[in-house]
Parts: sequence; structure tokens; C-alpha cells
Amino acid sequence: MTFTIPSCILDNPVSEVPDPSEFEYNYWLVSHWYLHSEEIKEASFYEGNTTKLYNSLSDPYTQYIPPSISDEAEQQINTSIVAGDIGVEILLNQQSEYPLFIYRIYPSSPASNANIARYSTIISVNGIELKGSNAYTTYQQELATHKDIILTVSKNNVIDTFSLTKENIIIPTIFLDTLNGVLFISIETFKPYTWDQVNGSLGEMRSILEKTKNASLRVLDLRNNLGGHLNQCIGMADLFVSEGILSSRSYKQINADGKISLFNSTTVATSGDPGEQGEFLLFVNRNTASCAEIFTAALAQNRSFTVVGETTYGKGVGQNTWKTKDNGLAIITNMIFKTPNGSIYNTQGIEPDVVCENANYDCIFNLIQKKSLLKSNNINSVYFDSFFRPSLYEPFSFGGAIEYILE
Repeated sequence: MTFTIPSCILDNPVSEVPDPSEFEYNYWLVSHWYLHSEEIKEASFYEGNTTKLYNSLSDPYTQYIPPSISDEAEQQINTSIVAGDIGVEILLNQQSEYPLFIYRIYPSSPASNANIARYSTIISVNGIELKGSNAYTTYQQELATHKDIILTVSKNNVIDTFSLTKENIIIPTIFLDTLNGVLFISIETFKPYTWDQVNGSLGEMRSILEKTKNASLRVLDLRNNLGGHLNQCIGMADLFVSEGILSSRSYKQINADGKISLFNSTTVATSGDPGEQGEFLLFVNRNTASCAEIFTAALAQNRSFTVVGETTYGKGVGQNTWKTKDNGLAIITNMIFKTPNGSIYNTQGIEPDVVCENANYDCIFNLIQKKSLLKSNNINSVYFDSFFRPSLYEPFSFGGAIEYILE
């Protein structure tokens, strides 16, 4: 089961409640922290049913994760660990007889160690041909039920077969590609524990900025970035901004006297980071959400970076997540964000400066050529706008604006 869930783990925020039930604990959390507390009815209305409590709320991001799957959900919230995998990112090429296309090979993974070539097409898994509309489902089923995987792939009419053993792998969250002479920095998510096991996504970005500091133009690609940890996305925005407001928010908090108030908080930039110099474009689409929108607004409004693509999703609220009495997760919306200039973008999104239907690569390249943003622009790369991520066929779920707090 896959989760992409907003979270801030606040262990045991209540120390004086005498042995509440799981429902009572969740009811207390929701009634005190939920941003729209006017929706909360008397406890008796919910008949002691925690699921009924959360299902009655209008906010789509407030939810309860039961104890049976909370550890799995928490791992996905906080890390880029992929359990039991061979280490490839797959796109779907619906025009091909064999639609599974290997878009990336993750470093230090079984696929990388076996020297499987990037941009290969998967022909079969464990002897089963992967053709047609069911190819990805079949591939996933084989991957889920077998530790040892035999993968046959094709590239440039050369067919190779590899024997792989699944491992738990830690994947990067930021990738660097060069297309038509343009550097694309793809930001997949914002997490504290990733390929950079100390500084997370923030550390990955700092490293890439230092490596590419002499580039005349870099594109920050946030398409399909659903969000992540708040300290990661704001910290990453700070790498590009030397001064000014990065983000502001209003949030519910309990005072020392036990009363609930709405507080305001603003985060400002500090100087001396590697992204403060150079030219950048921001590349977004309709699935750029939550923390990715905070990042986009911070750079667009402080550095006047051109935003290219589609209007973003418009998730301008954030959630905290508490560990519950029975080890579940209570994910509760209690924050609303504003851009540096004070605009609320929840449900509205951030509009691009240059509108591109479907936010494809050609729009970026045309803009670069039109405005002469590069001295030379070699149109010689192959890219894959017509391919799709399998996850985008599944119900859309969100990352978030996440804080991770331990008491």
C-alpha cells in the first residue's frame, strides 16, 4: 500500500488526559487542533467511532491512519526508502508494444549494480512478457511476490537479461539531467531522510547547486511534486534567496492557559547560499502542490524567477500529525499559508508567467530560444513528454507542508 501523507509527528502532546480511549484521544486532538473546529459535533454523535469522526470533516487532508499501517505510512512520510525493490523508475509508453520504459536507474540499487542501461524497454519479468494495458500491473505483482527477479530489457535492438535480488534502497529525491544543453534539476519531493542521509532533500539540492554553479541557466522542475516536509522546502528556498520573506502561515495553538488561539508566523531568508546567483526558471504543472507551491512562490516573488507551465494545484493548507494512543496517526489540518507578498493560494493555485498546455519540455525550449536565455541551444536530446508515470493513473494523493516535532 502506498501513502503520500502530510505529517508532523508530535508524540504525546497531552500528558494529563487520564487513559483515554483511541476515539477519545482523537476527538480531543481534532476538537482542539482542527482548523475548522466549527464542524466538530458533540462526542456522542460519533458513537465512539474514530473513522466516523474523520469522515464527517469537510477537509480532504485531515485523516486517520490505523495502527496496522501507521509504521509504513510514517516511513513514507519521512524517508525515501523503497522497500523490496530493484531500483528503477518506470514510465508508460502507451504507443509501444512493450510499454514499460526505464526512465531512471537509482544509484547503488540492484539495477545499477547490474549495469542495466537507462532508457531501456522492459520486455519481460520472470519470463512473463509485458505487453499491453496490463503490463504494469503484471510487473508490480511479480515484484511484490518474488524476491529474485529476472528482467529482460531491450535498448537499441540489443536484448539483455539480468538476474536481480530485491533490496531496501534509499533513492534520491532530486535529479540532474541535461536536455538540449539545458540543466534540469528535478525536485521530486521534500524529505528529511533521503540519499543524503544527514540533510535530506535540502542536502541533495545544496550539492547539485554547488556542482552546477557555473551554468548559465538552470530549470527547477517541480512538476508532479506533491510536497513534503516544511523545514525542507523552506530551507531549500532559502538556498536561492538572500533576504526577504520566504513564507508566512496562520496556525492554531494552545496557550499556556489552555485556550486555543490563532497565531501567525513568518520565515525570512538568510544569505550566503549557493543558489543566490545565476539564472533559473521554475517549471510547474497542475500536480505541483503544497510544499512545492511554497517553494515556487518564495523563489518567484523574491527572485522574480519566471514560472513556466500550468496553474499549480492550490493546496495552501498544512497538517500536523500526532502519534495516537494505540499507535495510529492523526493527520489534522491546522495551518494555512500565504505567499511572501501575502496572497492566499489555497484552492486557487499559483498562476504561471508563461502558460504551457500540459507543461511539456517544448514550452521551456521555445521560451529559452525566444528570449535567448542560452548562448547556444542544441536541439538534439530525446525526451519523453508522451510517457506517463504509472502513479498518475492512481487516485491523487498529496504530500504536504510537514513539520516533524518530537517531545
